[in-house]
Amino acid sequence: MEQAYFSSEVAKSLAVGASTLRKYSLALEAAGYHFDRGINNSRVFYQKDIITIQRVFKAVQEQNMSMDAAVELAVKQQQEVVPTQVNEEPIAHSEPLSVKIAHLEEQQQTLIDVNKQLVKELAQYQRWMQEKIESMEHKNIEIRDRLLLTSMQNKQVKRDIPVYHLSSFFSLFKRKKNAASFN
Repeated sequence: MEQAYFSSEVAKSLAVGASTLRKYSLALEAAGYHFDRGINNSRVFYQKDIITIQRVFKAVQEQNMSMDAAVELAVKQQQEVVPTQVNEEPIAHSEPLSVKIAHLEEQQQTLIDVNKQLVKELAQYQRWMQEKIESMEHKNIEIRDRLLLTSMQNKQVKRDIPVYHLSSFFSLFKRKKNAASFN
């Protein structure tokens, strides 16, 4: 089974921008060259496709050919080299590709399930945290109420204590008006 590459990988390996690769790929397709398509209708590049694109680059850059002439030359060379492989490859790759797609769908479903589980756990954690916060607020209110009640009781006790005025020591010797006198 031949290794397949996506546009970003091919652009990186050829040291060109993605837009440049797209431009050359469109020119090749316009000349009748066929690229396989992957998910989202994106181009899938095989080694033969990369070699063809490299030929076009070299012809344009090193031999100063026009892009149209370089594309025609590359397409002609590709058709001469592999006329029978083109017919066999789609059949050979269709089954493994469907297996890969099925595997990717399984992985996607697994990720969806894991994501749902994480959402449930997050909701449980948020409920637990909310309960903890409410519990702490309730305890703080109880403590505040107890402290307030204790403070009020202490003030009430202080009010209820009788205040005794102690007379001075000399006041004991003062005469009282109705007291009998010895004069």
